[in-house]
Amino acid sequence: MTMHAHDHDHDHSHEGDGFVFGHEVLSILADRGGRLPVADLKSAASAAFGPEAIYGNCHGDRFDFEGLLAFLSSKGKMTLEGDVASLGHVPGCSGH
Repeated sequence: MTMHAHDHDHDHSHEGDGFVFGHEVLSILADRGGRLPVADLKSAASAAFGPEAIYGNCHGDRFDFEGLLAFLSSKGKMTLEGDVASLGHVPGCSGH
């Protein structure tokens, strides 16, 4: 799994088990222009974090990739329009 630097403080002890924070997926989306087909975003996340990655939020909730997208969308962090994902209007992480 690729490790990324974070600019906020929370427990990362679970990262060794393939846990990937949702804001890391949002970073991939941002790095690629803020809008991607969901299939491309999933492929990029799999390449970055591995096909068995477990996605979640800073509260420790865990999701599969599609569940993460639904969660991020419900929080305004991402917009899903058909098969295209876009960055939402809410920042990816509150900074804890």
